[in-house]
Amino acid sequence: MNTSIEMKKKILLYNYFGNYIITRNAVADIFERLNNAKGEEIIMDFNKIEFISRSSADEYIKRKLAFNKRLVEKNISPNALAMFFLVIKQSKLKEPIITITS
Repeated sequence: MNTSIEMKKKILLYNYFGNYIITRNAVADIFERLNNAKGEEIIMDFNKIEFISRSSADEYIKRKLAFNKRLVEKNISPNALAMFFLVIKQSKLKEPIITITS
């Protein structure tokens, strides 16, 4: 099994998680795989992701802050976006963490 993500600039998260991102470990795993991706910017496409748990959103933000490439989020559902905003508010982060494109 290939443990690295193909050299793409766009990652369709549904292909890795299905409709739900539930655990910290799942998010940690995708970021470990992304370490091998080429390019300065990676689009994280949340199309079809209906739910992200609070712990997964927290892990995503922590990993994104430490990541050495620019991540841009696309197609985030209102439910997932609300969870990200909750985590950002609870963490008292002042900078914009989630970059939303359509």
